[in-house]
Amino acid sequence: MNKYIDFDLIKKYPNKYNLTPKNIKKLKILDWERLKKRTWHNDAMLSGNWWCHLEGSNLNGDYDDEDEFWIGFNEANNKIDCHFTSYGGMCHYRFNEFYKACDIENKYDMNIQVNTIRWLNKMIDDGILEI
Repeated sequence: MNKYIDFDLIKKYPNKYNLTPKNIKKLKILDWERLKKRTWHNDAMLSGNWWCHLEGSNLNGDYDDEDEFWIGFNEANNKIDCHFTSYGGMCHYRFNEFYKACDIENKYDMNIQVNTIRWLNKMIDDGILEI
């Protein structure tokens, strides 16, 4: 298995809240109105009232869906769900901790982890989400 790590990106976008894929689901929603402005309402999800965000594996520029991070916020019960995919949505991308080389096979894996941390850090920094 290939390993890939970009220390400059990790330094630029540190995991300052020690987030993991598992504890993302335990975040608290503090400000629904501002959250709704940074997400889209998912009419296709029939159970609940879901507001979602999707990140591709691009760092800048055109959208790249080689790897993706999806997070949804259910307004009906304040639950959060998230998942990661790879290989253009063909496979789940599972890992336990961000920025561990053993779980990063290529630049797409690296970039999706960076984009996830960058977006969640901003949401927490802006007081929309809380640990």
